[in-house]
Amino acid sequence: MKRVYQTFESVNMKATVNKARWKNNYSFLYFLSFSLLAACTGVTGTITSTETNDTTVVNTSVPIAVRSDSFPAFPQDVEILLPDQYRKESTGYPKGVEEKEWFEIYRDETTKNWIVAKTALEISYSRDECVGEDVMIVGSKHKNALLFFTPFKGLSGKVETVLEHQPLIPTKPVVFSMNGTAYNLSPDGVLYSEPDEVIKADELKKDEEGIYFIDQIKSYRLTFQSGTSNPYEICSSEMVQGVTPTLLWAGDINNDGLPDMILDMSDFYESKHLYFFLSDPGDKDKPVKKLADLKVVNDC
Repeated sequence: MKRVYQTFESVNMKATVNKARWKNNYSFLYFLSFSLLAACTGVTGTITSTETNDTTVVNTSVPIAVRSDSFPAFPQDVEILLPDQYRKESTGYPKGVEEKEWFEIYRDETTKNWIVAKTALEISYSRDECVGEDVMIVGSKHKNALLFFTPFKGLSGKVETVLEHQPLIPTKPVVFSMNGTAYNLSPDGVLYSEPDEVIKADELKKDEEGIYFIDQIKSYRLTFQSGTSNPYEICSSEMVQGVTPTLLWAGDINNDGLPDMILDMSDFYESKHLYFFLSDPGDKDKPVKKLADLKVVNDC
């Protein structure tokens, strides 16, 4: 009986050892299969694999490639407002202004820094005697507010500014750098000092405030280029009269290290047309896109 008991115990021990070996082999085969799969599919990065059957956690150093679709989708349906007056009859009042949440970008008068913050719009009503219309006036407690916009995903409370108030005159490109990459805004068009007198950009004169006086620009085009990639058009106007297209602000508003911009692309001296551009890190061909634009006309 004693020998029989010893044989049974030996068999049990062998079975236990074999079972443990099979479990170890299973874990190894699982890890080997996963590694081969990752190598075949070109996956790169850090992967954590957990074997729940025997509570074994395997950490490997398999790199994971970042896919373009892993970036947040480019915001849609963002609205903007300008600190300006809006005519009731000619253009109509902006709709639902008081019910929406608004942010603003403004330049602090003390620190001279650009700031993005939630704001409570100051709305009042008056009458424009020039055209005999009632008007809605939209403003902020900050005198230097550039524009107001509805919030979007990715908006950062920290604002990095790299450039502000640069004229965008044909044949005079504006170049700036962010995080080691050069960005180029290249304006093109035909300059006129008078209706029929073509001039060169170097011949333009400034007024007392240092602002270029341009009578007309015909066939105006503005292209954007990131590094050595192909430039692409972001704005255009067949005729610009009495105003100078201007880069009002460039920097980073969504903390992705890529440029965002606000441009004044007004085409008439009694109107205001601002463009809000936001970076799109998921699009290598067009890394900066128009988020929204708004034109307000207040001519007499």
